[in-house]
Amino acid sequence: MARQKARTSKADATRRQLLDAALSVIAARGYSEATVDRIVEEAGVSKGVAYYYFSSKADIAESILVEGIGELITSFEAIAAEAPTATDALIAMVELFASVIFENDAFGRFFVAELWRPGRAWSEAMRGHEQRLLALLQAQLERGQREGTVRPEIDAAFEAVALVGMVLTTTLYYIGGEGGDLAEARDRFVEHIRDFVHHANAVTP
Repeated sequence: MARQKARTSKADATRRQLLDAALSVIAARGYSEATVDRIVEEAGVSKGVAYYYFSSKADIAESILVEGIGELITSFEAIAAEAPTATDALIAMVELFASVIFENDAFGRFFVAELWRPGRAWSEAMRGHEQRLLALLQAQLERGQREGTVRPEIDAAFEAVALVGMVLTTTLYYIGGEGGDLAEARDRFVEHIRDFVHHANAVTP
């Protein structure tokens, strides 16, 4: 049993090593230039090891996005279940989302690139994760409309998409334009985006 756990742990670590290396290469060179040869060189493993875990470069890329978005979904679900109001939930969701991108801007850049890449062909799993993430935001916007804190004329489905795009692009813009302490920059940005979400959706008296 202990030996099996050790093998599983090593396999998980190797897989994670490949995903981290792929994200680093993609962030530096772009998806089209991120060859499997460059990824395995960055990871320090053989090509055979890469193909043991993944069927192709596209499989590696999809795994990065599915796992990254999956972690956001899990966190959003927990926020939705615990937040006393829709406003609290929405602010906590965008704050978390922004913090994740600040901590891993390579993932944010890759996510944005895939959203904008012409002719992208996402798998069913990737599209499912994208829709689940949007549905969680949309549900809180609709909840806010029922609670009377989100303007009733807002199209909740459209704004859910707009929120994802806004958080991704403005966070990356903010990271690129800020000097000094990144943690302080993140805190300032989170404060701004929290304020924006609150006031942009607020019902006017």
